[in-house]
Amino acid sequence: MHDPKEQSSPALWFFDMDHTLIDNDCDVSWKKFLVRHGLAPADAQAAADRFFADYLAGRLDYDAFLRFQLAEFRSRTPAEMAALARWHFTEMVRPVLYPAACRAVAAALASGAPVALLTATNEVIAAPLAAELGIPHLLATRLERRDTLFTGAMAGEYCGGPGKLAPAREFAATFGLTLEQAAYYGDSISDVPMLAAVGFPTVVNPGEKLAAAAAAHGWPVVRWGLETGSPA
Repeated sequence: MHDPKEQSSPALWFFDMDHTLIDNDCDVSWKKFLVRHGLAPADAQAAADRFFADYLAGRLDYDAFLRFQLAEFRSRTPAEMAALARWHFTEMVRPVLYPAACRAVAAALASGAPVALLTATNEVIAAPLAAELGIPHLLATRLERRDTLFTGAMAGEYCGGPGKLAPAREFAATFGLTLEQAAYYGDSISDVPMLAAVGFPTVVNPGEKLAAAAAAHGWPVVRWGLETGSPA
């Protein structure tokens, strides 16, 4: 088995998205964006806030959340939703990119190693950020289509929490690599399975629970903000 201690730098890089690269949760801002522009019911924002609170508490009902989150995708074309996702990105995401995160991604890309955005957010909403940062690979929750239209359902498994491990391993294997040779940047307690699986974990802006886990495992911690970013 590969020993990451024998490897001085990652052979593969994974970056989480929300609150890791950006000061935002796109699942929450997506509904806020839709409500703001009259594309979702007015009460959708309150529901999004409740789901986010459940996520932070570790009690999210993923099936209920995805039915809610993907409602506006139902019976729409990929082109329609891609246009809305770019509008959402311009309005809600680009202004809150962490400068230090941009530098970290740029350094990873400059290393010549494969770089992927690994996020629970669905592939349509996440795609504009990957494009903005030049990240060539996107591993995200995939959406079901039927007759060229989105159904409002997920395709395959949810790419969040421990659900990140399988796609990450499969992606690494396409390059003949293992997760022990990879880096992962993550901010949430739900990222612990990925952080524990890689050889080069980095914890970003952790809350109390993740900070405790980082201390217990000896994982490095960085604190990134909108103006500056520096190691803790």
